[in-house]
Amino acid sequence: MADQPGANDPESTDDGEPAQLGAASPITIGRTSKRSGSDGTGGEKRKRRLPKLGIWGAVIVVIGLVGLAFLPAFASGLKKTPRNRFGISYGGGPIEGTHFQRIVKPGSSLFFNGFYDPLYLYPSDQVNYIISKQVNVGAVKTPDSVVAPTQDRVQVTYQVAVYFKLNIDKLQQFHEQFGLRYAAYTTPGWNRLLSDTFRQQIESALQEETRRVDVAGLFSNADQLVTLQKTVQASLTRKLQTAMGGQFFCSPAYQPGGPCGNPTFVIKKVDVPNSVAVAFQNNRISAIQVLTEQNKIAQRQAEAEQKNALNMTGEEWVKYQAVQAGKTTFWILPGGENVTLPANPAGTGATTTTKPSGG
Repeated sequence: MADQPGANDPESTDDGEPAQLGAASPITIGRTSKRSGSDGTGGEKRKRRLPKLGIWGAVIVVIGLVGLAFLPAFASGLKKTPRNRFGISYGGGPIEGTHFQRIVKPGSSLFFNGFYDPLYLYPSDQVNYIISKQVNVGAVKTPDSVVAPTQDRVQVTYQVAVYFKLNIDKLQQFHEQFGLRYAAYTTPGWNRLLSDTFRQQIESALQEETRRVDVAGLFSNADQLVTLQKTVQASLTRKLQTAMGGQFFCSPAYQPGGPCGNPTFVIKKVDVPNSVAVAFQNNRISAIQVLTEQNKIAQRQAEAEQKNALNMTGEEWVKYQAVQAGKTTFWILPGGENVTLPANPAGTGATTTTKPSGG
Protein backbone atom coordinates (compact mmCIF):
# COMPACT_ATOMS: atom_id res chain seq x y z
CA MET A 1 0.00 0.00 0.00
CA ALA A 2 1.35 3.35 -0.92
CA ASP A 3 1.99 5.84 1.92
CA GLN A 4 -0.47 8.66 2.18
CA PRO A 5 1.09 12.07 1.50
CA GLY A 6 2.08 13.78 4.67
CA ALA A 7 1.50 10.81 6.95
CA ASN A 8 5.14 10.57 8.01
CA ASP A 9 6.32 13.82 6.47
CA PRO A 10 7.99 16.05 9.08
CA GLU A 11 7.17 19.07 7.03
CA SER A 12 3.42 18.53 7.18
CA THR A 13 0.98 19.79 9.74
CA ASP A 14 -1.09 17.70 12.13
CA ASP A 15 -4.08 17.70 9.79
CA GLY A 16 -2.01 16.47 6.93
CA GLU A 17 -1.62 19.81 5.20
CA PRO A 18 1.93 20.72 4.10
CA ALA A 19 3.70 23.35 6.22
CA GLN A 20 4.52 26.72 4.85
CA LEU A 21 7.79 26.84 3.00
CA GLY A 22 10.71 27.87 5.19
CA ALA A 23 8.62 28.28 8.35
CA ALA A 24 9.25 26.23 11.47
CA SER A 25 6.50 24.31 13.04
CA PRO A 26 4.71 26.43 15.64
CA ILE A 27 5.12 25.52 19.29
CA THR A 28 1.98 25.75 21.31
CA ILE A 29 2.21 26.33 25.10
CA GLY A 30 -0.92 25.88 27.01
CA ARG A 31 -2.13 25.06 30.46
CA THR A 32 -1.87 21.48 31.49
CA SER A 33 -5.21 19.90 31.67
CA LYS A 34 -6.28 18.67 35.06
CA ARG A 35 -7.47 15.54 33.34
CA SER A 36 -4.18 14.78 31.61
CA GLY A 37 -2.98 11.53 33.00
CA SER A 38 -4.44 9.66 35.86
CA ASP A 39 -1.97 11.17 38.39
CA GLY A 40 -2.10 14.71 37.04
CA THR A 41 1.50 14.61 35.78
CA GLY A 42 0.96 13.79 32.24
CA GLY A 43 0.74 17.40 31.12
CA GLU A 44 3.34 20.14 31.03
CA LYS A 45 4.49 21.72 34.34
CA ARG A 46 3.59 25.29 35.22
CA LYS A 47 6.31 27.90 34.58
CA ARG A 48 7.60 29.54 37.82
CA ARG A 49 7.63 33.34 37.89
CA LEU A 50 9.45 35.80 40.24
CA PRO A 51 7.22 37.79 42.56
CA LYS A 52 6.73 41.43 41.66
CA LEU A 53 8.33 44.03 44.08
CA GLY A 54 5.96 46.80 43.47
CA ILE A 55 6.63 50.54 43.71
CA TRP A 56 7.56 50.65 47.39
CA GLY A 57 9.90 47.72 47.05
CA ALA A 58 11.73 49.44 44.22
CA VAL A 59 11.99 52.62 46.28
CA ILE A 60 13.53 50.69 49.20
CA VAL A 61 16.08 49.06 46.91
CA VAL A 62 17.08 52.42 45.42
CA ILE A 63 17.45 53.99 48.87
CA GLY A 64 19.64 51.09 49.97
CA LEU A 65 21.91 51.45 46.95
CA VAL A 66 22.21 55.20 47.46
CA GLY A 67 23.01 54.65 51.14
CA LEU A 68 25.79 52.24 50.27
CA ALA A 69 27.18 54.74 47.78
CA PHE A 70 27.22 57.55 50.39
CA LEU A 71 28.58 55.42 53.23
CA PRO A 72 32.27 56.26 52.52
CA ALA A 73 31.40 59.96 52.33
CA PHE A 74 29.59 59.81 55.66
CA ALA A 75 32.44 57.89 57.28
CA SER A 76 34.93 60.49 56.04
CA GLY A 77 33.01 63.16 57.93
CA LEU A 78 33.34 61.48 61.33
CA LYS A 79 36.18 63.14 63.27
CA LYS A 80 37.60 63.56 66.78
CA THR A 81 40.56 65.47 68.24
CA PRO A 82 43.45 64.06 70.33
CA ARG A 83 44.00 65.27 73.89
CA ASN A 84 46.91 67.50 72.87
CA ARG A 85 45.52 68.94 69.63
CA PHE A 86 43.11 71.71 68.70
CA GLY A 87 41.12 71.13 65.54
CA ILE A 88 40.10 73.82 63.05
CA SER A 89 37.30 72.78 60.69
CA TYR A 90 36.73 74.08 57.18
CA GLY A 91 33.89 73.39 54.78
CA GLY A 92 35.13 72.42 51.37
CA GLY A 93 33.39 69.31 50.08
CA PRO A 94 32.81 68.43 46.42
CA ILE A 95 30.03 70.99 45.90
CA GLU A 96 30.67 73.80 48.43
CA GLY A 97 33.23 76.56 48.70
CA THR A 98 36.00 76.51 51.27
CA HIS A 99 35.04 78.42 54.42
CA PHE A 100 35.86 78.41 58.13
CA GLN A 101 33.40 76.46 60.28
CA ARG A 102 34.62 76.16 63.88
CA ILE A 103 37.46 75.35 66.28
CA VAL A 104 37.22 72.04 68.13
CA LYS A 105 38.72 71.65 71.61
CA PRO A 106 41.28 68.91 72.41
CA GLY A 107 39.98 65.47 73.37
CA SER A 108 36.57 65.83 71.70
CA SER A 109 34.37 62.77 71.19
CA LEU A 110 33.39 61.51 67.75
CA PHE A 111 31.38 64.09 65.77
CA PHE A 112 30.23 64.64 62.20
CA ASN A 113 32.44 67.30 60.59
CA GLY A 114 30.78 67.30 57.17
CA PHE A 115 31.06 65.36 53.94
CA TYR A 116 34.74 65.45 52.95
CA ASP A 117 35.29 68.59 55.10
CA PRO A 118 38.91 68.79 56.36
CA LEU A 119 39.82 69.09 60.04
CA TYR A 120 43.33 70.47 60.64
CA LEU A 121 45.12 69.70 63.92
CA TYR A 122 47.53 71.99 65.81
CA PRO A 123 49.36 71.55 69.17
CA SER A 124 47.56 72.69 72.31
CA ASP A 125 50.36 71.89 74.77
CA GLN A 126 53.77 73.51 75.34
CA VAL A 127 56.22 73.41 72.44
CA ASN A 128 60.00 73.32 73.10
CA TYR A 129 62.43 74.64 70.51
CA ILE A 130 65.96 73.65 71.59
CA ILE A 131 69.29 74.52 69.98
CA SER A 132 71.91 72.13 71.37
CA LYS A 133 75.24 70.63 70.37
CA GLN A 134 74.12 67.24 71.68
CA VAL A 135 72.89 64.76 69.09
CA ASN A 136 69.11 64.05 69.10
CA VAL A 137 68.49 66.75 71.70
CA GLY A 138 67.80 69.87 69.63
CA ALA A 139 65.13 70.64 67.10
CA VAL A 140 67.33 69.53 64.18
CA LYS A 141 68.60 66.30 65.87
CA THR A 142 72.20 67.14 64.92
CA PRO A 143 74.82 69.30 66.73
CA ASP A 144 73.54 72.85 66.51
CA SER A 145 74.36 76.31 67.93
CA VAL A 146 74.05 80.04 67.27
CA VAL A 147 77.20 82.15 66.78
CA ALA A 148 77.14 85.88 67.57
CA PRO A 149 79.87 88.56 67.89
CA THR A 150 80.33 90.57 71.10
CA GLN A 151 80.98 94.29 71.35
CA ASP A 152 84.73 93.62 71.36
CA ARG A 153 84.40 91.37 68.26
CA VAL A 154 84.77 87.99 69.90
CA GLN A 155 82.66 85.22 68.37
CA VAL A 156 80.71 83.42 71.10
CA THR A 157 78.58 80.30 70.65
CA TYR A 158 75.17 79.90 72.25
CA GLN A 159 73.07 76.87 73.12
CA VAL A 160 69.55 78.03 73.94
CA ALA A 161 65.97 76.85 74.45
CA VAL A 162 62.63 78.57 73.82
CA TYR A 163 59.34 77.41 75.38
CA PHE A 164 55.98 78.61 74.01
CA LYS A 165 52.38 77.79 73.11
CA LEU A 166 50.49 78.43 69.88
CA ASN A 167 48.00 81.32 70.17
CA ILE A 168 44.66 79.53 69.71
CA ASP A 169 42.77 82.84 69.81
CA LYS A 170 44.40 83.62 66.45
CA LEU A 171 44.38 80.07 65.08
CA GLN A 172 42.26 80.89 62.02
CA GLN A 173 44.57 83.72 60.99
CA PHE A 174 47.66 81.59 61.66
CA HIS A 175 46.27 78.65 59.68
CA GLU A 176 45.27 80.71 56.65
CA GLN A 177 48.52 82.69 56.51
CA PHE A 178 51.08 80.06 57.48
CA GLY A 179 49.45 76.70 58.17
CA LEU A 180 48.26 76.14 54.63
CA ARG A 181 51.49 77.43 53.09
CA TYR A 182 53.73 75.11 55.13
CA ALA A 183 51.18 72.33 55.78
CA ALA A 184 51.96 73.10 59.43
CA TYR A 185 49.23 70.70 60.59
CA THR A 186 51.70 67.91 59.72
CA THR A 187 54.96 67.20 61.56
CA PRO A 188 57.30 67.96 58.60
CA GLY A 189 55.37 71.13 57.78
CA TRP A 190 55.42 72.31 61.40
CA ASN A 191 59.19 71.83 61.56
CA ARG A 192 59.68 73.80 58.32
CA LEU A 193 57.55 76.62 59.68
CA LEU A 194 59.61 76.90 62.88
CA SER A 195 62.85 76.76 60.92
CA ASP A 196 61.83 79.53 58.51
CA THR A 197 60.22 81.85 61.06
CA PHE A 198 60.98 81.01 64.69
CA ARG A 199 64.62 79.98 64.25
CA GLN A 200 65.50 83.00 62.10
CA GLN A 201 64.24 85.44 64.72
CA ILE A 202 66.14 83.66 67.52
CA GLU A 203 69.41 84.14 65.63
CA SER A 204 68.61 87.76 64.81
CA ALA A 205 67.73 88.66 68.42
CA LEU A 206 70.81 86.92 69.84
CA GLN A 207 73.20 88.60 67.43
CA GLU A 208 71.64 92.02 67.94
CA GLU A 209 71.76 91.93 71.73
CA THR A 210 75.19 90.25 71.96
CA ARG A 211 76.75 93.22 70.14
CA ARG A 212 75.80 95.37 73.13
CA VAL A 213 78.00 93.48 75.63
CA ASP A 214 81.68 92.53 75.82
CA VAL A 215 83.04 89.03 76.18
CA ALA A 216 84.32 89.59 79.71
CA GLY A 217 80.79 90.23 80.92
CA LEU A 218 79.47 87.05 79.31
CA PHE A 219 82.39 84.96 80.51
CA SER A 220 82.53 85.99 84.14
CA ASN A 221 79.48 88.06 85.06
CA ALA A 222 76.37 86.01 85.86
CA ASP A 223 74.18 89.08 86.31
CA GLN A 224 75.03 90.36 82.86
CA LEU A 225 74.15 86.96 81.37
CA VAL A 226 70.72 87.06 83.02
CA THR A 227 70.18 90.58 81.72
CA LEU A 228 71.12 89.47 78.21
CA GLN A 229 68.66 86.59 78.46
CA LYS A 230 65.79 88.97 79.32
CA THR A 231 66.63 91.44 76.55
CA VAL A 232 66.82 88.66 73.95
CA GLN A 233 63.43 87.34 75.09
CA ALA A 234 61.78 90.73 74.62
CA SER A 235 63.54 91.28 71.29
CA LEU A 236 62.49 87.84 70.05
CA THR A 237 58.81 88.56 70.79
CA ARG A 238 58.94 91.88 68.90
CA LYS A 239 60.72 90.37 65.91
CA LEU A 240 58.23 87.48 65.65
CA GLN A 241 55.28 89.86 65.63
CA THR A 242 56.89 92.08 63.02
CA ALA A 243 57.91 89.21 60.74
CA MET A 244 54.62 87.25 60.99
CA GLY A 245 52.13 90.09 61.31
CA GLY A 246 50.74 88.99 64.66
CA GLN A 247 51.54 87.45 68.02
CA PHE A 248 51.06 83.80 67.17
CA PHE A 249 53.43 82.41 69.83
CA CYS A 250 52.67 82.96 73.54
CA SER A 251 54.18 82.10 76.91
CA PRO A 252 53.98 78.55 78.32
CA ALA A 253 51.37 79.78 80.83
CA TYR A 254 48.98 80.94 78.08
CA GLN A 255 45.37 79.71 78.10
CA PRO A 256 42.87 80.43 75.29
CA GLY A 257 41.00 83.62 76.07
CA GLY A 258 43.71 84.89 78.44
CA PRO A 259 46.80 87.09 78.00
CA CYS A 260 49.34 85.82 75.50
CA GLY A 261 52.66 86.80 77.11
CA ASN A 262 56.15 86.28 75.73
CA PRO A 263 57.80 82.97 74.85
CA THR A 264 60.34 81.96 77.49
CA PHE A 265 63.95 82.27 76.30
CA VAL A 266 66.76 80.50 78.19
CA ILE A 267 70.51 80.61 77.51
CA LYS A 268 71.73 77.13 78.37
CA LYS A 269 75.43 77.63 77.67
CA VAL A 270 77.87 80.19 76.27
CA ASP A 271 81.17 79.07 74.75
CA VAL A 272 84.09 81.38 73.88
CA PRO A 273 87.12 80.50 71.73
CA ASN A 274 89.82 78.46 73.50
CA SER A 275 92.41 81.20 73.11
CA VAL A 276 90.10 83.68 74.81
CA ALA A 277 89.34 81.22 77.61
CA VAL A 278 93.09 80.66 78.22
CA ALA A 279 93.72 84.42 78.27
CA PHE A 280 90.96 84.90 80.81
CA GLN A 281 92.44 82.14 82.94
CA ASN A 282 95.92 83.66 82.83
CA ASN A 283 94.56 87.10 83.68
CA ARG A 284 92.71 85.65 86.61
CA ILE A 285 95.85 83.91 87.87
CA SER A 286 97.81 87.17 87.52
CA ALA A 287 95.13 89.07 89.37
CA ILE A 288 95.25 86.54 92.19
CA GLN A 289 99.06 86.86 92.39
CA VAL A 290 98.87 90.65 92.44
CA LEU A 291 96.29 90.51 95.16
CA THR A 292 98.52 88.15 97.14
CA GLU A 293 101.48 90.53 96.94
CA GLN A 294 99.30 93.44 97.93
CA ASN A 295 98.13 91.51 100.96
CA LYS A 296 101.75 90.77 101.95
CA ILE A 297 102.70 94.46 101.72
CA ALA A 298 99.70 95.46 103.74
CA GLN A 299 100.61 92.86 106.34
CA ARG A 300 104.20 94.16 106.68
CA GLN A 301 102.92 97.69 107.00
CA ALA A 302 100.56 96.65 109.77
CA GLU A 303 103.37 94.84 111.60
CA ALA A 304 105.66 97.88 111.41
CA GLU A 305 102.95 100.12 112.77
CA GLN A 306 102.31 97.70 115.63
CA LYS A 307 106.06 97.43 116.44
CA ASN A 308 106.39 101.18 116.63
CA ALA A 309 103.33 101.40 118.81
CA LEU A 310 104.82 98.86 121.28
CA ASN A 311 108.27 100.53 121.14
CA MET A 312 110.04 97.22 120.73
CA THR A 313 113.51 96.45 119.41
CA GLY A 314 114.17 93.83 116.80
CA GLU A 315 114.87 91.00 119.26
CA GLU A 316 111.93 91.93 121.43
CA TRP A 317 109.68 92.06 118.37
CA VAL A 318 110.78 88.58 117.30
CA LYS A 319 110.04 87.22 120.78
CA TYR A 320 106.68 89.01 120.76
CA GLN A 321 105.73 87.48 117.41
CA ALA A 322 106.75 84.05 118.67
CA VAL A 323 104.53 84.48 121.70
CA GLN A 324 101.61 85.67 119.50
CA ALA A 325 102.07 82.71 117.20
CA GLY A 326 102.01 80.27 120.12
CA LYS A 327 105.56 79.07 119.51
CA THR A 328 106.87 79.95 123.02
CA THR A 329 106.17 77.99 126.23
CA PHE A 330 105.97 79.93 129.50
CA TRP A 331 107.24 78.46 132.78
CA ILE A 332 106.39 79.87 136.16
CA LEU A 333 109.44 79.30 138.43
CA PRO A 334 109.19 79.30 142.24
CA GLY A 335 111.52 81.76 143.94
CA GLY A 336 114.47 80.60 146.15
CA GLU A 337 114.60 77.03 144.82
CA ASN A 338 116.62 75.09 142.28
CA VAL A 339 114.46 74.02 139.31
CA THR A 340 115.39 71.44 136.71
CA LEU A 341 113.84 71.98 133.24
CA PRO A 342 114.06 69.72 130.20
CA ALA A 343 116.36 71.26 127.63
CA ASN A 344 114.78 69.27 124.79
CA PRO A 345 111.03 68.83 125.01
CA ALA A 346 111.30 66.28 122.21
CA GLY A 347 112.72 63.77 124.70
CA THR A 348 116.48 63.73 124.20
CA GLY A 349 117.05 63.32 127.93
CA ALA A 350 119.09 66.55 128.39
CA THR A 351 118.13 68.74 131.30
CA THR A 352 118.90 72.26 132.43
CA THR A 353 119.29 73.31 136.05
CA THR A 354 118.26 76.82 136.88
CA LYS A 355 119.11 78.52 140.13
CA PRO A 356 117.00 81.28 141.50
CA SER A 357 118.52 84.69 141.22
CA GLY A 358 120.34 85.81 144.34
CA GLY A 359 120.73 82.17 145.53
